[in-house]
Amino acid sequence: MTKKLDWTPDTSLPTGKGATVQRFTATDGKNKLEIDTAPWGEGDLTINGAKRAHVENEKTAQRAFRDLDALAERFEQEGE
Repeated sequence: MTKKLDWTPDTSLPTGKGATVQRFTATDGKNKLEIDTAPWGEGDLTINGAKRAHVENEKTAQRAFRDLDALAERFEQEGE
């Protein structure tokens, strides 16, 4: 993979104050990736339907997303 993943927010889920989960999706070749984040700094990375990573104890959903995005990039570079 030579370019960064292009994450798209799932607009079918509620957003803003009170939202419990935000979901972002991306594809890279035949791989479908999803990141779910919670406002309290927890999140999951799923690749092709299999949970590959979990983060918790971050201060914000944005930081959880950043961590999971970096892991997704690494998984994709390693060809997983």
